[in-house]
Amino acid sequence: SSRSDEVVYGWANASTPVGLKALQYSDLQSLTAQKDTRAPEREIEIRLGGNMERYIWTINGKKFNETEPFKVKYGERIRLKFVNDSMMAHPMHLHGMFMQLENGQDPSNMPNKHTVIVPPGKTVTTLLTADELGEWAIHCHLLYHMSAGMMNKLIVANVDSNSSDSKDVVAQPNTNDKGVNQHAHH
Repeated sequence: SSRSDEVVYGWANASTPVGLKALQYSDLQSLTAQKDTRAPEREIEIRLGGNMERYIWTINGKKFNETEPFKVKYGERIRLKFVNDSMMAHPMHLHGMFMQLENGQDPSNMPNKHTVIVPPGKTVTTLLTADELGEWAIHCHLLYHMSAGMMNKLIVANVDSNSSDSKDVVAQPNTNDKGVNQHAHH
């Protein structure tokens, strides 16, 4: 059979069929204008590492049980810089809040994502408004990578009013009248 007769169920190992376009991250934009278009106050670099020989996957060179969580002040605008030092793609997922993908769109049109695919050897950046108090998982969505260590916590907290040190944070999750954590997203 000729190549044009073949049914393509996935394009990972095939070229895009004639007449169709495979969307790229640069094609995505928000359906509604972003509410927060502030420049980031700081950047958190998240280096993704590991290999299939050792079956250990890491964030910033450490497995989940060995790492310090990322700490963010409530309301802070930050850039998350995902740097993939491995030879596999990693779909990095953040619980509790959406990230805005920096994909060349105007800041008011950047798409909301809770998972971004970071290709091997590449860097992907997102902006995050820390608007949901609590401890949130950030991990590779390939579950065997997560269970082998590619996971961390992102803590969004109010800074203790008696301290100017951002290490002294007091997490205060939003809860409803039944004590259940509330968040508007994922």
